[in-house]
Amino acid sequence: MGGEAIAALQSRLRIRIRLVDQLSKPSAESGDALECGDCFAAMAQGPSEMRRSILLLTLTVAAAAPTLAQFQPQPVRIYMPTADERRQLDEGIAALRERLKSLPSAEAADAAVFLRAADMADRLRLYTDQRQVNTVLRCLDLGAKRAELLVGREQPWTTTPGRSLRGLVSRIDGSVQPYGVVLPAGFDPKSTTRHRLDVVLHGRGPTEVSFLAQNEPEPGSNAAKAPDQPFIELHPFGRGNNGWRWAGETDVFEALEHVTKQYRIDPDRIVLRGFSMGGHGAWHLGLHYADRWAAVSPGAGFSETRKYIKVAPGSVPEYQERMWGIYDAVDYALNLFNTPFVAYGGDKDPQLQAALNMKEAAEREGLPLTVIVGPDTEHRYHPESLKQIMADLATHRRTPAPLRVRFTTRTVKYDQCFWVRVHSLEDHYRPAVVTADASGEQLQVKTENVTRLTLGPLPRKLAKVRIDGQTLDLHGDTLSLTRSANAWRSVNDRSPNVAGPRKRHNLQGPIDDAFMDRFIVVRPTGTSWHESTGAYVDRTLARFTEEWRLGFRGELPVRDDTALSEADWKDANLVLFGDPASNKLLARVAPRLPLKWTREGVELAGRTYPAGSIPVLIFPSPLSRERYVVVNSGHTWTRREIEESNAYLTPKLPDWAVLKPDTPTPAVLTAGFFNERWGL
Repeated sequence: MGGEAIAALQSRLRIRIRLVDQLSKPSAESGDALECGDCFAAMAQGPSEMRRSILLLTLTVAAAAPTLAQFQPQPVRIYMPTADERRQLDEGIAALRERLKSLPSAEAADAAVFLRAADMADRLRLYTDQRQVNTVLRCLDLGAKRAELLVGREQPWTTTPGRSLRGLVSRIDGSVQPYGVVLPAGFDPKSTTRHRLDVVLHGRGPTEVSFLAQNEPEPGSNAAKAPDQPFIELHPFGRGNNGWRWAGETDVFEALEHVTKQYRIDPDRIVLRGFSMGGHGAWHLGLHYADRWAAVSPGAGFSETRKYIKVAPGSVPEYQERMWGIYDAVDYALNLFNTPFVAYGGDKDPQLQAALNMKEAAEREGLPLTVIVGPDTEHRYHPESLKQIMADLATHRRTPAPLRVRFTTRTVKYDQCFWVRVHSLEDHYRPAVVTADASGEQLQVKTENVTRLTLGPLPRKLAKVRIDGQTLDLHGDTLSLTRSANAWRSVNDRSPNVAGPRKRHNLQGPIDDAFMDRFIVVRPTGTSWHESTGAYVDRTLARFTEEWRLGFRGELPVRDDTALSEADWKDANLVLFGDPASNKLLARVAPRLPLKWTREGVELAGRTYPAGSIPVLIFPSPLSRERYVVVNSGHTWTRREIEESNAYLTPKLPDWAVLKPDTPTPAVLTAGFFNERWGL
């Protein structure tokens, strides 16, 4: 293989050689995988010849590139099952799939999760050695045994102390997704005691197979022993390695809902913690949902975008920088007021910077933040530091209705903290702030960049509210307010809505938001006006299918435009590909979208674009008041961002754009946001 070929492969697959030798090394103290490269996933995607080339690349690049030679990468071996192993895999997968047909999908999830793990490992060839094949064969055996027990209405794994792998059917795409549960030693399912629950977010690296090995360990191993701890643990899979964003975020709350239905969980003692990618997830979910947790402990990870991925000012479009505010934890530091955080980083770990960034942001808000630094420690927990963290977390209990709330957001996607809920912003992606104090004789409220909000149920009965210098009467324990012409007035649920749609919670954009809830991809069955449109649709659907499988470990729910029912329109976000000539459903809704689209061109935002231009947008569905339609787009990032770093997984397009489709990577001709009333 020549130097140019090596460079091309390295660029294509974004293999971070220096981390190859860490792929199988978990953090001993945390049990989480380290933040590591995507070598396994990348190798799994291509045919066997490509995989062999990648193996050669891992052996060759260190010598070819002096800057990498110091890392001394270890060769990563792809194991191809023998003929007998291949037969056992095929027979085991077929047999378990057939056995599960006799069980309802929701009831079968705890067994179907083993089929899903085996199927993904086999489909993506995630075998590094014979042991991996044996793990998958064991997985199939466990699934078969669970299926038999489920037929007999038995579920012993749900009450046996120790680790166990569980499954749920995700609302998003109907896929079976895994999660792990750890029951402590001495767990008594008949006890009326409400348990503390620790939600533990893993670091980058796990596949279904490694997640299985961690959460369904071999009997008799140290990992299989039930821990002596006074709490239950939930280990979400988060749909893999997506930084706990989008469907990864949804997965946490789907798993949390499952566990709280199965066990007596104290809702005021739910702790969130994670390390590396899980540390980022703990910052993200801890601050965006600050009223959900008794305490939060992020370890390592990252807490903002620009510094972490070293983006020079002006090197990305302004609309992309605005959308960093959806996820950047430093922009939500004010929410530290509402929840205790205990941050961690090793003193030799570059990812300590995440906690230092947050401490600096907290100080700007006049808030304290505990940061524990592991001495002489790289990317792992120091044992004594971990003891200190766990001791601290054990002291906290959530207050369901605090007297004071300080809340900030940049989008009504994340709209609530305790009894403060923001319904509408004056300007999305700019800081919106509410400070509310119910401790005195009046409810004292100050706001910034907020035009509609609800306060309540209040923690105590009060007669007046003083908001932004204006005094209003309080009737009851809940008050809804709207602001216009710099004056607030009270409203109620029976008040007439402003004509037309408004941006509101779960209906606010941008495009990527559509894939956090149930969606259906609607494939055209007709012929497009232009050949380039059809080619764009084919390429984009193929890419979306691959990236959904790689980034979110699922299969796209795809239907033909002639195969949808009215129930689908009402209960799912519709992702419409094609143009009004090729997609019957798109032809139906296009006249009610904010564009004019004909064979001759596209008119959008006051400008006209030539024939064959591709409009891409998200908009409230004309077929359902509670759902989106998305036109000609899946997730706006690409495989490149998945393989680089979770920090690159940010929205790349806003609410709408127009693309020039006649290149493999379509050029963005223009892009922008809709206003608060979904207008231009």
